Amino acid sequence: MEIVINIGVAFLNLIYCFHKLAPVRNRVSVISRQSAVPSPDVKLLLEEIGKEYPEIETHTLYRMIPPGLSGKVKYLFHMMGPEMHALATSRVVILEGYCITASVLRHRRSLKILQMWHALGICKKFGYYVEGEAEGYSPKLIRALRMHRNYDAILASSEFCRPYYAKAFHYPEEMVKVLPLPRVDLLRSSVFMEERGNRIRAAYPELGGGKKNILYAPTFRKGVDTAQAVRGLIDAVDRTRFNLIVKLHPVERRKLDLAGVFRCPEYSSLELLSVADYVITDYSAFLFEAAVAGRPLFFYTWDLDDYLQRRGFCIDFPAEMPQELYREPEGVMKAIEEERWDPAKQKAFADRFVAGGTRNTNKLAQFVGLLYNKSINV
Repeated sequence: MEIVINIGVAFLNLIYCFHKLAPVRNRVSVISRQSAVPSPDVKLLLEEIGKEYPEIETHTLYRMIPPGLSGKVKYLFHMMGPEMHALATSRVVILEGYCITASVLRHRRSLKILQMWHALGICKKFGYYVEGEAEGYSPKLIRALRMHRNYDAILASSEFCRPYYAKAFHYPEEMVKVLPLPRVDLLRSSVFMEERGNRIRAAYPELGGGKKNILYAPTFRKGVDTAQAVRGLIDAVDRTRFNLIVKLHPVERRKLDLAGVFRCPEYSSLELLSVADYVITDYSAFLFEAAVAGRPLFFYTWDLDDYLQRRGFCIDFPAEMPQELYREPEGVMKAIEEERWDPAKQKAFADRFVAGGTRNTNKLAQFVGLLYNKSINV
């Protein structure tokens, strides 16, 4: 397998040579397979770059890897076409996750690659933390695909998270820059939260009535049947007192029984924080968004022991979380009904994992501008 991959990498580099015949443009590109459309972070960042650096052209390439063989073949042509051309003709490329072409190709010396990992904080294992584990990749495959190579900088959301990101990407700590993602500006904006809350309540009047709203946003579990656990929580909610909004992970494709809950598909989990009185999650990095936004945070960790064995955490998850972990849906609902949460403890937790301050989007745009100028001066 390793020999086949090496041959494939050589073939990709051969094709890339033709793309590099094109001139480099005054361009910053974003390449991502996290979703089919630009993330809020990228929208905010590119808008700010446009204000600060009108001479810079911005470009986005968003495409998820589809299921099935034909979908993967189409994605391969996407890699060999638009992705390679963006890497060959840009001065800065921003990633939100692992990108094969960014790691395996031999780039121009002038290209600067910034890894803007899509999740806030640090929680479950990822990157080199899962090397050789069930939900990770084998050491041979990691070596063959040169995973997470060629980065010029990596973002982390706080000083506490910095060494974990360095280890996850296999870089020295000095390569990791503490800059929270642009979405943090929205989470800390009362103006945004009020405007988005008014919009959601206009679309869903029931969410603006006399009941309290609970937002449930679980993590994605690869190959695990979550139907019973999710349904158990839905059935445990007292509908005479609470509305339940369920936002599954974007890559969740299994059909679950969500009868009796609000889905609000046109709004993201971040936007739905504007109408949430309580948040229930588990090991999802969304927990940091809820904590930063100051929403009462509760944990429904029905499979904690299994998850520790199957995936695990970079941190001591039970010790670091600001609230008790509940295995049963009745336990988490009782905690909500009795308002068992500590605002001061949650605020300290949020500040530990996500650096304080405002204007994070502008600071990140300035950093991208610095990388851009370094590219020009190579």
